[in-house]
Amino acid sequence: MGKITVKDAESLEKSGILSKTALEEMQNKGLVSKNKTTVRRFIKTADGKWVEPQLYFRGSKNTTKSKRMESFITDYNKLVEKYTTTRNSKQK
Repeated sequence: MGKITVKDAESLEKSGILSKTALEEMQNKGLVSKNKTTVRRFIKTADGKWVEPQLYFRGSKNTTKSKRMESFITDYNKLVEKYTTTRNSKQK
């Protein structure tokens, strides 16, 4: 059985087909997908162009991250938040 979107589930609740408790139970069982919101962060170059920093580990496909890698990612994310900014999605 597939998942339904959050938007569809909320519209079913508003129309009275699903009760609030039934919706919560479906979410707990994993039958309703979750909203994915990612914050895109940018930094401006000397030329005035907005760029988005990325981090990846080359050759790490199908591997498990070590504790040291997790620590590095946490420190990297703190630096990204310190030196970058969010932009309005309508701007380019």
